[in-house]
Amino acid sequence: MFGAVRKPAAQAWTKTLTLADFTETPDGLACQLNQWLQYRYRVPSQQMVRFGAGAIRGGVDDRGIAVIDIKDDSTSPVQIEGRYRLSYVDANEVRKRVVKEGYLNTIRASATVRDAGNVLAESGPGAIQDSWLVIEILPDAANAGAEISDDNSVFQIPVTIYTR
Repeated sequence: MFGAVRKPAAQAWTKTLTLADFTETPDGLACQLNQWLQYRYRVPSQQMVRFGAGAIRGGVDDRGIAVIDIKDDSTSPVQIEGRYRLSYVDANEVRKRVVKEGYLNTIRASATVRDAGNVLAESGPGAIQDSWLVIEILPDAANAGAEISDDNSVFQIPVTIYTR
């Protein structure tokens, strides 16, 4: 077709986000009762990013493995217990869509062994340029006063990225 302009199909690829990829983290903040802590990843220009990777197709499970293992800054780091929430937040920080919520003790399992608690299939509507992928943590009351340490913590969050 001469003279017609076709939009190229979106290219999809997967990536595993680590703590170093996040724009904002609660590193150095003390856990407080009933206060969610946020890890925020800003979506780069001309991209759309969705939490998770893969799915179960034809009996084959290629879902990504997610690990969120948050620890405090003590000499012998202690795991922070509580809940986590995966959300998309728009660029103006007006709309928020929660796509998954669970307990930290189920998602800090092995980074190489799949189980029902730590696999993360591609999910939700995704976040576009300048919007945010947000991981919120609500520490248990027993962790009140504990100071979060990025150096002692581990994040492996599979995402699928779409570009044109």
